[in-house]
Amino acid sequence: MGQSAKTNQDAPSPVPELIQEPPTVPDLLFGLARRVPWWAVLLFLLIFWVGVGMFSDKNNRDILDWLADRPEVKTNELYDVVYEVKTEVLLVSETIRVRDLANEFTTISTQQVVSQADGVITCPEDAAEGCLSQRGVVVTYQDFENADRAAPDGVVETKALRSGSVGTLVRVTLADGTQTVVPPHEILSEEEGILSCDRVAVPDCESPSGQIITFNRPYSLHQGIRVRADAQIRHLDDGYEITIRPNRILSRREGTLDCAPDAPADCTSIPATFVVYPEKIIGTELRGEGDNDIRVRTVEEQTISIARNRIISMDVGLVTCNRSEDPRCQDYEGTIVSVRGETFKGQLSTESGSQYDIILAGDAESTEFERRDVKEETRSPDGCTATDAETCEITITMNDSTVAGRIVADNDNGVTVETVPEQIVTLRKGDIYSTTARTYKTCALNNPRGCNAGIWLTIIVTLSAFSLALVIGLIMGLCRVSSNPILYHLSTFYVELVRGVPLLVILLYFAFVVSPQMRDAHGIIGDITHPIYNFLTDIEVQVLGNESFLAEAVIGLAVGYGAFLAEVFRAGIQSVSKGQTEAARSLGMSYFQSMRHVILPQAIRTVLPPLGNDFIAMLKDSSLIAILALPELLQQGRLYSTRTFKAIPAYNAVAIFYIVMTLSLSLMVRAVERRSRLP
Repeated sequence: MGQSAKTNQDAPSPVPELIQEPPTVPDLLFGLARRVPWWAVLLFLLIFWVGVGMFSDKNNRDILDWLADRPEVKTNELYDVVYEVKTEVLLVSETIRVRDLANEFTTISTQQVVSQADGVITCPEDAAEGCLSQRGVVVTYQDFENADRAAPDGVVETKALRSGSVGTLVRVTLADGTQTVVPPHEILSEEEGILSCDRVAVPDCESPSGQIITFNRPYSLHQGIRVRADAQIRHLDDGYEITIRPNRILSRREGTLDCAPDAPADCTSIPATFVVYPEKIIGTELRGEGDNDIRVRTVEEQTISIARNRIISMDVGLVTCNRSEDPRCQDYEGTIVSVRGETFKGQLSTESGSQYDIILAGDAESTEFERRDVKEETRSPDGCTATDAETCEITITMNDSTVAGRIVADNDNGVTVETVPEQIVTLRKGDIYSTTARTYKTCALNNPRGCNAGIWLTIIVTLSAFSLALVIGLIMGLCRVSSNPILYHLSTFYVELVRGVPLLVILLYFAFVVSPQMRDAHGIIGDITHPIYNFLTDIEVQVLGNESFLAEAVIGLAVGYGAFLAEVFRAGIQSVSKGQTEAARSLGMSYFQSMRHVILPQAIRTVLPPLGNDFIAMLKDSSLIAILALPELLQQGRLYSTRTFKAIPAYNAVAIFYIVMTLSLSLMVRAVERRSRLP
């Protein structure tokens, strides 16, 4: 018993159980507040607040659409093009404009030309004071108007229609419609007949009949300096005539001009000259169905919707097309719609003697209205002006107007009138002589190459420049840890030089110094640089559709960031212990084998996070290429701000795009950093 009591007495007393007080509500809230990433909350709220403000306004949504290159799901519009297509046309006439010693100009037909060659026209002895000899292409030609009939330099047998008399002289009408007089002794013969008119010059001419006179038409030879030469041509399909330079004619052939289907029965085919020239086709290339044909829309369709209550009357009549917009358009039978003037109501902003500036309901900017187009107006309060302290509400009614075209839609709400019909030309690829311009048109899922402006160009430039910078940085980083003194000093020189020059200066240097030197170099250097320059230019044309500073911008960014990435790779390589290198070399690996199989795989895990940070930095620094007028994100924002004077929403939208991109990349970099972290 005593022993047992002693044992119980020596046993340690039990530790009192700690009673934990339940956390209070303030403690819970404080702990939760400490764990919340408030920077992310504030950033989200900022983006949400600005984003809601942008998307809630139609004009601001237009800014976002503009910066995103107006993407669509599907499109048929591929390129804006300027093609030169070999087209055969009728040669109507060729003329030469000459200048004589008195600086007087004369236009003559090439049929009057006797000779033309380089030379000098000298002033005669009896020339007026101030006459100067002239050098150039001397044209010797037949002058019928000022011919010396007493002693002509030659005569041409000509047929004409007797049309009257002037004293003892006979008035005649030539085939081209001009009139002249003929002395009786120059007449060779006269008989009843038909004088064939020049259907090449005047397609719908009628051959006159009567007394046909054959006479010797005298001429004198004159000289002048050729100023210019012109060729008038006519398209065979629609009769459209234009004047071109003869040097644009690619080929000629002699043939016959057939009669039109509605020509008189006595019409016969006549000899004619046909030429082939490169016709310019300007428009939008559309998605085609075949591989050999190209569809180009040369004229955009234009329509006007008219409410039913504004229609006064609709009549059928001749619609005269606007030849200033489309010289080859044809008049057609259409609908003439008389339209009652539309009414606009808003706040009067400014006014002058010729126009109103009115802020319409729901608009942030004013709209201009010409006073001459306004039929009546009312103001509230009565007689108020734009300079009054109180708001001046104004309601204006426009003049009645007329709309002519084809009715393409007619319903209870009103009609839609096609005022200008769409025109599509189908070209054969084999007929295309040259491509002057071919710029990508619409950004869409089925035309991704059209996404080459705004945010898309920013992404393209960043990815291209960073990929090239990775190659430059890796090579220079390897050289920086090399034992070869030449490689080490050259790479160190590059790193220290480039890191000491602002990136904007590097971009300008490549754009305005390096690129022109490569283009204009001669000799052996030119043989090396010209293919490189042409290759880079071809890439620019493939991306943007025209020559630009895109290649210079990508190379400048890559060279600028290559120096920083070289230091990243150097640090990553040197972070691997020397024992790894010694172990690899002891296994018989060469320096490059040990780098490839042992050192670099371990260094990559170390350099991935800083590479991601540099990629984000390059994404932001890509905005510097706006100085080279490339249509990237910032430049598009500047253009929109300049065009609409909406600086705040434009730059807010630019900032939103950059924040969303950089925040997304930051989250990706953090995820990569967690996965690549060594245990």
